[in-house]
This record gives sequence, C-alpha cells and structure tokens, in this order.
Amino acid sequence: MKNLLIGLLLGFVIMANPVAAQKKKVNNILYAQNTLKGFTNTPKTAREKAKILKTIGYDGLEGFGYGDFFELKDALDKEGLRMPVNYVGLTFGADGKLGDTLAAEIKEMIRETAKGDIIYFHIRSQSYKVKCEAGDDIVSSILRELSDYAASYGVKLCAYPHINTYCETVAHSVKLAKMVDRKNYGASLNLCHLLKVEGSEGIDDKIKEFTPFLFAVNICGADDGDTKQMGWDRLIQPLGQGSFDTYHFIKVLLDNGYNDPIGLQCFNLKGDAVETLTQSLEVWKEYKKRYEEDR
Repeated sequence: MKNLLIGLLLGFVIMANPVAAQKKKVNNILYAQNTLKGFTNTPKTAREKAKILKTIGYDGLEGFGYGDFFELKDALDKEGLRMPVNYVGLTFGADGKLGDTLAAEIKEMIRETAKGDIIYFHIRSQSYKVKCEAGDDIVSSILRELSDYAASYGVKLCAYPHINTYCETVAHSVKLAKMVDRKNYGASLNLCHLLKVEGSEGIDDKIKEFTPFLFAVNICGADDGDTKQMGWDRLIQPLGQGSFDTYHFIKVLLDNGYNDPIGLQCFNLKGDAVETLTQSLEVWKEYKKRYEEDR
C-alpha cells in the first residue's frame, strides 16, 4: 500500500509539472571542421586526423571536397567515426552549367555519402557579383537537380554561407532552400561568418526564423561587439573563450528544435592540437549538461 501511495504521488507531481517528466536531452553529434592546419602538431594524414579525433572523443570530421574524400572516408570508417558533412565547392555560370568533371565528382560523392549525411556547398560564380542574388534562379535549378539525384541515396544538401562567396548570409542560404523546395535540401549556419558578415545584433530572432531549415551549424568561441570589424583571431577561438555567449546561441538553437549536426570551427586555432581540441570538447560537454539540467 505504501509503494502504491508513493507511485500515485509521483504520478501526480509529474502530471502537475510536465517539464519534470520530459528531461531535455542533447542528441546533436559534434564533429570537427577539417580546418586543423594552425596547430603546432597538426595531424596531416587522414589516418592521423581520424585517430586523434577518435582518441579525444569527437563523433566525426568534416570532409573537404573531392581531393581526399575516399581516403578520409576510409580512415574515419576504420575508427568508427562519421563524416556527417562534406564541404564542397560549387561554381556556376550564367549558362546554368557546371563543369563536366565537377558535376561528376559531386555525384560520385553523393553516391558514396552515408544516408542522412550532408554535403554543404560554398558557392561561387564569376558571372555574378558577391552579395548579388541575380543568379538565384540559375543556381537553385542546379541545386534542385542535384537534390533530386541525392534523394535516392538519402543524402542532404545545402548552401554554406561564407564571406566573399555568392551565398554570404544565412538568410540567402534559407532563400535558396525555399527556391529549391526539396525535403533533402536545407540551409546551414556558421557562427563566425554570421558574426563577420551580419554582426551579432538580432541573432536570436534569426535563429528562431531559420532553425526549421537548418541541416548543419558550426560553432566556436568568439568575441562580441563590432564583430564585422574583427579579425578571425577574435571571431574563431576555442569553445568557451571570448565574450560572445556561445552557450546562449546553442540554447536558442536547441530550444527551437535544432537536433542536427554541430561542427567545431577550427580555422587558424593555435597551440597543441590535442590540448585545444580536448578543451573545446570538454566545454561542449559542460554546455550539454547545463542545458539538460536547466529548468
């Protein structure tokens, strides 16, 4: 009888406070971006990269286009790690065509990409100026065709917003996603480029608006303030460093239902590779714990 009463009481408490019944979980995988050249002991080969990330505890490593795609994929597979995203260049012209070799390489990578994983394109065009969206109809047609091809392999595609490329902002990446209009085509967000191109003002509202379209998000430590005028040494720091509140940024993403891969931006990070990557991973674990315990 005593156990029955306790059970009924606990059930009443849970019904009265549904938040207590649904503990928040952070299931996003964490990968390192394939920008590890700044470390004093940079892992150089695909095997070295895979082994160091496996030892530290990351879930995977970003691919970096076609050049070492198969070598890197094999090395990650042997360590039980993923290539959740692949950073691929896509250049288009006013005629709406890609080079034959480039198109063939993209399709080959799509065929060999694991189901559910992502290719994000940094898009360039000699025919259209930076920040000009005049080529959107043309490039969205190209992306739609690639998305239809990728759909049968269960692969996702999106545009990667990067300063000084055709697609610089998250808003433009989302616009292309709407134009492509395919379930396996979305958008991505890189915090350091968002800060550099758009600044930190209004980020919460952008996240709330854009999260439903996001397939991949990259994070880092950074400084806040007049971020458009800052260099990469201030906009890309180990996780947990800098005055920008990266935890709050992540919290808003998670609060709005983001459950997809999160990448650690590593471009131009200095020092010992193991020490710096371990430090950032520990901060990520602290962020997860903080979020899951936050009531």
